[in-house]
Amino acid sequence: LVGSEMCIRDREVTVQMYSKIAFSNVKKSIRDYTIYFLTLTFGICLFYMFNSVQAQQAVLKLNASQKSMMHLMSVIINGISVFVAIILGFLIVYANQFLMKRRHKEMGIYLLLGMEKRQVSKILLIETLLIGVLALIAGLVSGVFLSQGLAMLTAKMFAVQMKEFRFVFSQTAFIQTILYFAIIFIIVMLSLIH
Repeated sequence: LVGSEMCIRDREVTVQMYSKIAFSNVKKSIRDYTIYFLTLTFGICLFYMFNSVQAQQAVLKLNASQKSMMHLMSVIINGISVFVAIILGFLIVYANQFLMKRRHKEMGIYLLLGMEKRQVSKILLIETLLIGVLALIAGLVSGVFLSQGLAMLTAKMFAVQMKEFRFVFSQTAFIQTILYFAIIFIIVMLSLIH
């Protein structure tokens, strides 16, 4: 029992050490990570906004033909959002690889100091996870608020009046955005391990 407690304590210390190194690296490379963070945030925001169009119908006074057009538009947007997710996935993987190439010397120093590749990968995973979670939060918050403006734009496009302004939150778009970007980040993290 004593040995297993020490093993658990050693793992906790190791995780804390990797986390400190990762946070320090993010602070040092803030300029590089800012572009990556903004790209992620923008992509997440757009993705949520597109997928929230269906929920925006609730605040619009639509007749039957407008409802069918809105439904068709939602189906098309859902198809496009899969395509956009794939493109964003490639963009995120490319941007992440670009960042890693820029930091190649830094990773080499870690290896020269005696770290194993696996340990360096853990640091990179923590950094990527940190930036990804922060971008997901910022993108979702931005998307929720900007989608309200999209509702007004949709109302003007369809030449309908809004019943009343009501803050609309699309749980479906929220979950869909988290799911798609979780898949993208799993792919990014797997690319870091190899």
